[in-house]
Amino acid sequence: MNDELCLYEVRDGVAVVTLNRPERNNGMNGDLEVAFLSRLLQASADDAARVIVITGTGKAFCPGADLAGGPGASSEPLPNTKIPVDVARRIDKPLIAAINGGCAGVGLVQALYCDVRFADVGAKFTCAFPRRGLVAEYGIAWMLPRLVGRGAATDLLLSGRTFTAEEALRLGVVSRVCEPGTVLQEAVAYARDLAVNVSPASMATIKRQLERYEWMDWDGALADSHTLMRQSMGQADVIEGIGAFVERREPSFVPLGQGSHFPWMDRPEPAGSAVSGLTPAGLSKAAGFFHAVEAAGGRLVSIAGQVARDGDGNIVGVGDLAAQTAQAYANVEKALAAAGLHPRDVVRLNYYVVGLDPEKSAQFGAGAAAAKAAGVNLPKAAATMVGVTALADPAYLVEIEALAVR
Repeated sequence: MNDELCLYEVRDGVAVVTLNRPERNNGMNGDLEVAFLSRLLQASADDAARVIVITGTGKAFCPGADLAGGPGASSEPLPNTKIPVDVARRIDKPLIAAINGGCAGVGLVQALYCDVRFADVGAKFTCAFPRRGLVAEYGIAWMLPRLVGRGAATDLLLSGRTFTAEEALRLGVVSRVCEPGTVLQEAVAYARDLAVNVSPASMATIKRQLERYEWMDWDGALADSHTLMRQSMGQADVIEGIGAFVERREPSFVPLGQGSHFPWMDRPEPAGSAVSGLTPAGLSKAAGFFHAVEAAGGRLVSIAGQVARDGDGNIVGVGDLAAQTAQAYANVEKALAAAGLHPRDVVRLNYYVVGLDPEKSAQFGAGAAAAKAAGVNLPKAAATMVGVTALADPAYLVEIEALAVR
């Protein structure tokens, strides 16, 4: 990695990551992308950095891909082959984009990966992809509608038109427009307030709630928030936060991972970035067990086709819905583990039952109870039970789909 391509500084709990290719207005190429993403990983692992601010050197933030090339040929393609481009979305610390100038294409995408965005009053934005014969890259067609609504996102993505910081504020692309030359100062001040006064564990958990609740219904989100609240009570950060409030002093929260701890923090990391098509050990694709990354840079994972076969691919309990249900639940747990997930990461379940009626519902419930009694962790998520006439094999009576968020 070329350290000069992207600068890194930590002060008062705030890491400032600066794109540093001013001779090309911080135009993105493969080498700069690797340097930038490496700095984000550095900040993520740095206990001294509680909040991360991203900005650019010179008059631009990042005008997108450096299509014209220019000085210093890149040894890496774009997107790069070394680090997932959506690293920012996978970091548990808050990221603030200080958009000091032109912000377009992949530069705009990286800004949207951040949690909060401030912009210089003179900054201009564009989703220039269609005007270059390109498509909506890096997942922006997933993110932008969730931020500004489908109508505004369609306008910006189809037209590739330029819009101002003021319009970006009206649309909700940015949270604040700053006077000329002050955006980095204001972003760092905001970040420093978070670093000093806010629990790192609380910020990480709230980020996860925002991500997960996009896929949950109201009842599921409310129940999950109650669970997290109960888990937080009596822990170090709550004791410190309430103590500081009562004593009218500045809190002294410890770094992420050293204070309050939530069960979701124990989730294992997936084995590599290629989750799509992964087959759990001992289960064959022919048996219908597979994972498919649906969206959100791999954070949303569909554990699909969990039918009633055992590890050898044999159909379990032909004609016995309760036995098949118990096996399918066990398969869901195994498939989740293979993707580095836990049943508590599941946000939605779909049950497909052949010939659904009150008797079949009771048999399904008996199977779920049997799975639980056998030590299987059953996901607690919003669920839909669908009656169907048949599944892939006449011997199948039930199939379970689970939608999980990392």
